Amino acid sequence: MTKTVARKKAKIILIGCGPHAKRIYLPALLKLREEGLVELCLIIDVKKKEDDVRSVVAKMGFETEMWFLDPFQYSIPDELSKRLSSFAQCQCVDGVLISTEPLVHHVYAEWALRNELSILMDKPITTRADVVSNLSNAKGILDDYIKLFNLYSRVQKKKETVFLVNSQRRFHPGFKFVENLLKEIGHRTNCPVTYMQAYHCDGQWRFPSEIVTQEYHPYCLGYGKASHSGYSIFDMLYRFYTAPGVESKIADTMEVVSSFVQPAGFIKQYTEADYVSTFGAGYNEVKKWSDDQLQQMCEDFGEIDLSSIITMKKDDVAIANLSVNLVHNGFARRTWLRPGNDLYKGNGRVKHEHFSIQQGPFQNIQIHSYQSNDVHDQMSGLEGDLGGNNHFDVFVFRNPLLSGSDGSLKVYGMSDILASEAESVRSTLVTETVKHRVVREFINYLNGSGSKRNLSSQIEDHLVTVQIMSGVYHSHILRKENSDCVVRMPYGRPRV
Repeated sequence: MTKTVARKKAKIILIGCGPHAKRIYLPALLKLREEGLVELCLIIDVKKKEDDVRSVVAKMGFETEMWFLDPFQYSIPDELSKRLSSFAQCQCVDGVLISTEPLVHHVYAEWALRNELSILMDKPITTRADVVSNLSNAKGILDDYIKLFNLYSRVQKKKETVFLVNSQRRFHPGFKFVENLLKEIGHRTNCPVTYMQAYHCDGQWRFPSEIVTQEYHPYCLGYGKASHSGYSIFDMLYRFYTAPGVESKIADTMEVVSSFVQPAGFIKQYTEADYVSTFGAGYNEVKKWSDDQLQQMCEDFGEIDLSSIITMKKDDVAIANLSVNLVHNGFARRTWLRPGNDLYKGNGRVKHEHFSIQQGPFQNIQIHSYQSNDVHDQMSGLEGDLGGNNHFDVFVFRNPLLSGSDGSLKVYGMSDILASEAESVRSTLVTETVKHRVVREFINYLNGSGSKRNLSSQIEDHLVTVQIMSGVYHSHILRKENSDCVVRMPYGRPRV
């Protein structure tokens, strides 16, 4: 087996230059370029984004080749594949950043693997069009993962590469802090996680007509919340569940039950008459379809809100329930009729997040993270208090057998958590800072200065997360068909 050759400057390709790449990847690469660690050889995006991408790239001072393509979905056109492979070989490219529409994650990842390149890819690993209504596609999310993992495994027999998934909470100091608390009590008591509740709300108010037209974090392609930020929450369910390290008490099977609210239900919650009552006659100027028309158009659109219970079982006995509630349609700060240009961090979007994790009678950990502001570029200090941009409080309740004379409750804020961080964050979003660290970790590996065994989010460790995501869609489809909607699957063992 050969190993990646150490070099002073990693050469990479950025595939997809949308809102996330502009806000995270390009600034991170710019910093790394200034340090002489990376060369951005090529940017790829679709033709309709050409003017926008060229403008952003020029403003940031990158001088790189750019290709703009006609969209495709299920496979890379042969001519493009050959052209891209030739470019990667001639330029001695080391790796790719994949930040495209999720529907083409798998085809670009497959191309990169066949060319023996390392990968850093946005979550989710894959999703599929109409996954909310097509059972084959719901199961196909897991099939995609297994195909990519098997191909990656074959590549490793010839050359060491990495395949990283940018599931950013794995790198977040607050979530790592909680994992360590769970590990500590697992070691002291041999008690696993026995119950967990997770809640995440994007605080995004998307108007009915926008549900049809918007292509960023879309519903119109037949997938929604579970394929957007939902993947990160599923991933933390898995990470927290395994954090105590009590291997003998980990589940061997799972059962998943889910329920979705889709756009057809959203339209019934708040009607066009209600919008006119709130915004006045101006609403009719932005309304493109009536509620009756939207009901027909949106029947199989992706999920806006979802709830699910994942039952962990061992030897066919339930040993833990993991409850997850994911919401797009929640408290928001939008007060205007027409959407803003920034749909990633703007447009009134406000994040609320909560976890409650029980470790039997020994420990309860609660994470509370609630923003009250939708403007994240103009920060003053850490803003770690309730409602601040970096609000992240951890409540830890411990049995007196463990806490002794220290009392049963300790509360940690973001400033406490960051006190042990080598690089303290004081005036930026912590979630964005950790995403920059993901890029640096990837580039360090490509440069030969980082070890593969120390990487935090390799594809090998994402099977259970993908199983949960696939199962959540699978269960919803069965429920819509009035069938038995309990989806039974192995825990962490791929299908043969």
